[in-house]
Amino acid sequence: MKFTFLMFMGLFALTHAWSQSDITPAVSAALKKGDAATLSTHLMPQLELSLPGKEGLVAQSQAQQLLDQFFKEHVPHAFTLKHQGTSKLDDQFRIGELSTSKGVFRVTFYMKKGATTLQIKQLKIEPVG
Repeated sequence: MKFTFLMFMGLFALTHAWSQSDITPAVSAALKKGDAATLSTHLMPQLELSLPGKEGLVAQSQAQQLLDQFFKEHVPHAFTLKHQGTSKLDDQFRIGELSTSKGVFRVTFYMKKGATTLQIKQLKIEPVG
């Protein structure tokens, strides 16, 4: 009985800790609003960024500027999360669709566990079709 209780408490603690570190709702909301400043708070200090016409390893501050420019040119209307999972490298990933004033874009982001929460290590925004 004691073992079962300890197992239950361990699973509860693990689930609770994981749910606290999941940044998906905040990232989804920032994408929907086109809020590059909020989105950048969830980025690693350096990340792989891929936007139409721009691709490479960038600093968090540069990523914020590039995302801000993208959102000004492609005003977001909605973001819908389509798929989520874990990669072979044990990173979390999310795939969704961003509807904008200039079309629909597929958004993929990979997250790695940071000191206290998940952080985006790769962000791709690419046109659909």
